[in-house]
Amino acid sequence: MSVWEYIVAALFIAAGASIQACIGLGMGLIAGPVLVTIEPTAVPGSMLIIASGINLRNAVIDRPALRTGPLGRQLMTAPIGMAAGITLWWAMDERALAIAVSLFVLLAVGVQAAGVRPPEGTLADYAAGAGTAFSSSVAAIPGPVYAIFANHWRPSQMRSTMATYMLVVAPVIIGVQALIGGFGLRQLWIGLGLLPAVALGLPLGWWLRPRLAGHRFRMIVLSVAATSATVVLVRQLVNA
Repeated sequence: MSVWEYIVAALFIAAGASIQACIGLGMGLIAGPVLVTIEPTAVPGSMLIIASGINLRNAVIDRPALRTGPLGRQLMTAPIGMAAGITLWWAMDERALAIAVSLFVLLAVGVQAAGVRPPEGTLADYAAGAGTAFSSSVAAIPGPVYAIFANHWRPSQMRSTMATYMLVVAPVIIGVQALIGGFGLRQLWIGLGLLPAVALGLPLGWWLRPRLAGHRFRMIVLSVAATSATVVLVRQLVNA
């Protein structure tokens, strides 16, 4: 990764961190397509390390809003999603991974923009656990899937519970990848090297939260994410 590529990646990660601090999702949507284009091997492992910074912050700051019941059910089905996701990730080459990440983002944007609201309750918690683990294992994009099933929660509840969920699930995904040869020192250094970019975005997110949180801001985020994913997808298809 060159100096300029590092700067570009860091800027998108800082933007993603500020957005996720506002609405509970955004890191993978904004930074994922860019990072997978610059360094395909950085997704999902390095991206999960980078996202741990904002997840730790949300888990601590919003801890009083943690929903322990749903969290427990989500963690019960997480291994199912992880097994399916890691299997799919293992079967893809770098170009296929870039396309998959872009399609994940576009699908997530479409679902969020359409305002899909699945049934609430215990079954939704189990589905959220498996689905979020699957999308995290393939593309390091947990937020959109989680938000589908937690859309009726208060923002602080979603931020806290999803962040705690990912702090448990992400190390397991990285550990399994390390065992099968998909995560090594290069991915570790990329993740740690870009982790400070999260700290750059947090103050902006704290300032933006009371000013821009809401439907309009969410649509702006989704538009930016869709544009980024579309550019990556077109680039991959044109260069096929």
